[in-house]
Amino acid sequence: MKPRREVKREDRRVFVQVVEGLLRHGVGERVTPRLRERLKQVGLDLDRPLLPAYPVTQWLYCLHIILEEVYPGLPREEGFRQLATDHVEGYGQTLVGRAMMRLLRLLGPKRTVQQMVQALRSGDNYTEVRLKELEPGMWEMWMNSVLDAPGYAEALFVGFLKASGASEPHAAIVRREEEGTVYLLRWKER
Repeated sequence: MKPRREVKREDRRVFVQVVEGLLRHGVGERVTPRLRERLKQVGLDLDRPLLPAYPVTQWLYCLHIILEEVYPGLPREEGFRQLATDHVEGYGQTLVGRAMMRLLRLLGPKRTVQQMVQALRSGDNYTEVRLKELEPGMWEMWMNSVLDAPGYAEALFVGFLKASGASEPHAAIVRREEEGTVYLLRWKER
């Protein structure tokens, strides 16, 4: 797969299916009038049709607002993990997400990890991923982003692996770099 053209940080965008997956389906009825108003104040108006894309900085700010409003009593990392779990479930209810989730089940865990490059790219205009198989059921994945949302990416990856039928999936950060994050993805081989 050929690499994407480098996208400047200020031009990075998250596509509508990511926003729709979380807010319309993942959080759904838990979108309170207060959450709706707070999101509107930062430019995400749920009373209007969603935009085709949102700046990443705006979307990350929205994730923090959603965390505060939907999971107020949870420790930050646990809240982000729950938010990501809800996001995977919600994304699976979008048109693009339904097709992707069916495909993951057919592919199984190993091929799902290999296809994660494309899956992650479908949600934005900037994500780059590099994979290295360490042994059966264990992969190292580098992604060109560093999120201020502890546990969020890890829970997303676990959600994808679960959707693929992986047994005992796990994802953890190995290290953070200036321009990216290295994760370890693993599951129990059957």
